[in-house]
Amino acid sequence: MYLRNYWYVGAWSHELTTDAPFQRHLLGEPLVFYRTEDGEPAVLHDLCPHRFAPLSTGRVVGDAIECGYHGFTFNKTGACTVIPGMDKVPEKLCVRGYPAVEKWGWIFVWMGDPETADPATIPDFHYLDDPAWAGKGETMPVKANYTLLRDNLLDLTHAKFLHRTTLKTDAVTDFPVDAITSDKQINVRRRMVNIPQTSPLWTEVGGFTQPVTQWQNVEFTPAANIVIKMGVHSAENSTENKRIEFRILNALVPETENTTHYFWAIMRNFEINDDEMTEMTFTGNKSAFAEDQWIIEKQQAMMNALDNPTPIAVPHDKGVLRATQLVDRLIKQEQSAAE
Repeated sequence: MYLRNYWYVGAWSHELTTDAPFQRHLLGEPLVFYRTEDGEPAVLHDLCPHRFAPLSTGRVVGDAIECGYHGFTFNKTGACTVIPGMDKVPEKLCVRGYPAVEKWGWIFVWMGDPETADPATIPDFHYLDDPAWAGKGETMPVKANYTLLRDNLLDLTHAKFLHRTTLKTDAVTDFPVDAITSDKQINVRRRMVNIPQTSPLWTEVGGFTQPVTQWQNVEFTPAANIVIKMGVHSAENSTENKRIEFRILNALVPETENTTHYFWAIMRNFEINDDEMTEMTFTGNKSAFAEDQWIIEKQQAMMNALDNPTPIAVPHDKGVLRATQLVDRLIKQEQSAAE
């Protein structure tokens, strides 16, 4: 079960062109993405109702897409406008059109009732094109349910053990987390004060040689979006005066029950014109996320082999538990409203 009346990241802006429509599954549904001749993003159900060919095998004509099998043409709202050899098109011959908004270099798709699609509720990923921040990202395909990725990001104690050469901070298990809950967000915070050292990656990036204070603020916003706000600065008793801050952006988009499109980016607010720094932080974070992918896919395989597995919670899981409860409640609300 998925939350439907929410915006999901469906693609990067650079992926959409007028000459190469492509298919991508979101929430188990096949969608075709393309860009109209006037530059607008368009997203339709990727299935021609005539003979069930995927529209993504066709071509863009103006603001419409022409099926590559028999030439049936559908505009960006999903209405059929052309049937070769026929003067009149039956009204019922249409496909579902999905509201799509291009913002910050991502294409956001509304997967629920189109009448309720409000661009003002798009999750805040403004760091992607904020001139005060620099960085880059990519899409990682993960063979696991999106909730496993969500839970991984909401409990960062795993970095001490899984990311030994990149994001490991020994002190992470010595400081408790605080989870703040609202109707629309879960905020998991940890502040590690005057610790001997930060992770290998942040040490290299920031040039720290003395004790530091490191903070993490993990913000989860339904349906499946997480912004990690984190920073490291020299401790009060340090003779250094150094500080770095990052925003790690995560859009976890279900492809199927057991596969996820993981859109992510790492942004920073220092040395923003340094291309080498951009590559260093991107490569380091990508290596850590590859380790996440490795263990999460193994976790999914084990869960598939078990009969209704139930995890055992510990205090570090505050954010995980509250996010699960929030999403479950929101899904029930959507189901009740639809009845």
